[in-house]
Order: sequence, then C-alpha cells, then structure tokens
Amino acid sequence: MDAKGQFGLSYTEDFNVACAISYLKQEDVLRYFINRVSFYAFNGGEMEAVALSSTHIILDCREFAQAGVTPVSDRKVRLISIKYISLLSDLAANTHLSTVDKMKESFYIMQEWETEMMPLVDFPKTFYLDEDQFLVLTFDFNLVCRMNGLNPQQVLQYFIDRISLARERALKIIGFAHSDACMSLFGMMKLSRSMKQYKLPVQLEIQQWYHEKLLILDGKLKNEPDLDKRTTGYQAFYAEWYHTLQRNLN
Repeated sequence: MDAKGQFGLSYTEDFNVACAISYLKQEDVLRYFINRVSFYAFNGGEMEAVALSSTHIILDCREFAQAGVTPVSDRKVRLISIKYISLLSDLAANTHLSTVDKMKESFYIMQEWETEMMPLVDFPKTFYLDEDQFLVLTFDFNLVCRMNGLNPQQVLQYFIDRISLARERALKIIGFAHSDACMSLFGMMKLSRSMKQYKLPVQLEIQQWYHEKLLILDGKLKNEPDLDKRTTGYQAFYAEWYHTLQRNLN
C-alpha cells in the first residue's frame, strides 16, 4: 500500500468511465481478465478468442515493459515445468481431438501442474484492491506473468491504462478497425452473459439518449485529422455521460 492508501493500482479516468457506462464493476473487469489467461494458449494451443486476447495482453505488457525473463533456477521446478509443457505441446499437436476436447484436456493438465508445483513456488494467491476487496490470482495468470518476467501489479496496471472508449472511438471513426488486446477483451466482456447486469429504466433512457448523441458527435469528429483532438472530444462526451449516470443514480 502506498502513501495515498492505495494497494498498487491506479484507476484512470478513462477506465472508471468505461466501466461505469458499460455497467461493469471495476473488480469484475479485472477478475474476468485474470480468470481467462491461459498458459495453454500462451504455449500455442487453440483456445477461444477471450482466452487468446487475455493471454496476449501479458505478451504486450512484456514488450511495453521490456521485461527480461529470469531462468528457473530450481531444478525440480524446471523439470516439472518441462514435463507439463511437453504434455501441452503434445495435446496441441494431436490431430484426433477437436478444439473443444483439447481445451477441456488442457484444464486437467493445468490442474495437475498446479497441484505439483504450487508447494515449490512463491506465486501470490491474492491481490488486494483495498483493505476489504481482493482478486484471486489463478495459476495460469501467475505462471504466464512469471514466465514473461512480470508481476501481477504490472500486468493489471497495464490493462487498466489501456482501457479507453474515447481513444477506441477516435480510431474507429476514421476506419481503423483493429483493437488492441485490452480493448478487444473489454468488448468481449460487454457481450458476455456472465457480466450482464440489470439496468434500471433511467439507465436505459440515458443510454439511448447518449447513443444518439454519439452518432452526432461522430459526424462532427470524423473529419478531424488530429487523433489527440478526436480523443479529447470523445473523452469530454463520455465524461458527460458518466456524470449524468452518477447524478441520476445518486
């Protein structure tokens, strides 16, 4: 915990706004990300898009942080890791199993790996957001972080820092269709049944009102050549939407 009383993470304004107007709780967004990181996907196995995006975020974070990978010094841990990586590689190469069957089998392999290796490593099991709330860190998440020379705080902060509806809209309005892994995952969350929350009538009214205003703003900003100016315009718009929600709910 730092001098400001925070527990290692700083929520950006863009992240706060994106979560609020998407009706997602901040801790649920982080939990969703953590739970879908897959070592099998990291090792080249076929997985669903949400697992691929979640895992790719850690690779992007490694590149951003220019992190160096520390070799495993413990011989027993190294031998265990080699054994299970070989099992996962053989599974990925198996032409007789469907993708779904491979995914299911990969979960069992990872459970066995976790059981065998956890007594030998110092992987953190939780990450505290404040004095009361914490995230449970999965074995896959810890393992992919460690193998890329990163710690959970670095990865979670990297993810938070890249969530911006404003920048995403500013890029897409000029036909730039590609989203980075963080925004791709956030988009999948908004479509996920497990993340959907009941909306009050006032929330639905506000959402419809601002969706209509967003289309008008698109028309005004699509001819603006400067990305930063477009982003600033959308940030002001989404901030107004956010504050309108807060006023009506309070």
